[in-house]
Amino acid sequence: MWTVFLVEDEIFVREAIRETVEWERHGFCVAGEAGNGREALAAILEMKPDVVIADIVMPGMDGIELLKETRKAGIRSRFIMLTAMSHFDYARDALQYGAFNYLLKLSLNDEVLLENLAQIKGELLEELKGVGEALYPLYHRTWSGIWGTRASAHEDLGGTVAAAEKFRSLKLDIIAVLSGAVPAAADQAGIRPEQYLLVQSFYDAGLTTFFCWNFRMEAEHARWNKPNRPAGLAAGSSLARLSEDWRRALNQLNGEWYGREISTIKVWHELPPIAELEAELIRCFEERNEPKCAEATTLMWESMEASSYSQMEVKMLANHLLHILTMLAGRKSEDREGINAAISHESLLAQVLQTIRELIRHLKEENVSFTDHPEVNRVIQYMLEHYKENIKVADLARLVAINVDYLSTVFRKKTGLTPVNYLQTIRIEQAKRLLLHSKLNVEEIAFQTGFADDAYFIKVFKRMVGQTPSSFRRENNI
Repeated sequence: MWTVFLVEDEIFVREAIRETVEWERHGFCVAGEAGNGREALAAILEMKPDVVIADIVMPGMDGIELLKETRKAGIRSRFIMLTAMSHFDYARDALQYGAFNYLLKLSLNDEVLLENLAQIKGELLEELKGVGEALYPLYHRTWSGIWGTRASAHEDLGGTVAAAEKFRSLKLDIIAVLSGAVPAAADQAGIRPEQYLLVQSFYDAGLTTFFCWNFRMEAEHARWNKPNRPAGLAAGSSLARLSEDWRRALNQLNGEWYGREISTIKVWHELPPIAELEAELIRCFEERNEPKCAEATTLMWESMEASSYSQMEVKMLANHLLHILTMLAGRKSEDREGINAAISHESLLAQVLQTIRELIRHLKEENVSFTDHPEVNRVIQYMLEHYKENIKVADLARLVAINVDYLSTVFRKKTGLTPVNYLQTIRIEQAKRLLLHSKLNVEEIAFQTGFADDAYFIKVFKRMVGQTPSSFRRENNI
């Protein structure tokens, strides 16, 4: 409720005002009262009421002096001044010092008072909405903490602190929905905005969260319709518990994410650890083995479900995997809006598999030097898929069933390189990707790219690139 403080030296007038209005029905409550200005000032400084209804003429400190002292203290309470017929000059002074209005005691009734209170309520709501904008840096910072990412350094901390103080006495319902590629509307989350003072929305990563503010906590779902899509609710929260309760609301969506009730128990066969499956996926990707990549990825998705990963953790891992594979493919990381907008475990898996297929196709098309000789093309494709292995020219000749010398001659004629030099080019290009986009050391990269030892790898790399692998990595700021 918006708080009202009554200041009037005549007790019967205070009682009349108190009894004139059904305060709670109109969103207000009389939080205190005083019989003189000095007593009222001490209470107002402590209470900071939203509205002060004060007599202008009082012994000691009058209503105008009370208004002036309140403003000096930085308190923005709306003052409605009460005056007699003969005190209009005082009333004009009150308006000059920032009073909302003045009312004649003799003509005071519930209709007049409610009309003024309704206008004040409108102003207070607009003010609350404006101050509430300063909470968004806090929402972003909390969201970054939930996702394990860094928050923006450019935040209005002063404004956030002031807003937090304003909202400290209010209760918060946090309602989250899986909204996909576009933010959800309040009605889609079952929210009745007219039941709240303020409803704020926050959208990111395919999720819309509504922060619904009111004066007091009511029974869960008391202000909540049944939404037309799954939603998570943390009722009766506060800024002090924002991170904890926001996570709780989001985690209520995990059952919908996996396409089952949260309480449903599913029996899983024993699955390899996520880290092991990730390493297998990267190995298969480097070999351009699309079926094996799909198998490793699918097992990873099953393992995440079996381990009860939250849908946010699944999206984070999906983005992590695609970042690595994109870098290994020599392409710039693209905006993963489609990944973040996924609304189910199954649909996200489909998107990831599709992206992996596109990356492998890109690698094959980019690295194959197409010629008009089918046997040469077949040898090149074999090199791309097996460059980690100990490949000899004789093995390549047997692959295409032609003589070693003839293969070497025709291969050089069609590509400009001998088979051995061409294989080294493939290996060095892959080594450059690993130097730029992995944390493997030089010895490990030599092994990953098919070189017998790191000394020979360094020698070949320096001859072909013009610098050592370590210098190449260092100069590219990795």
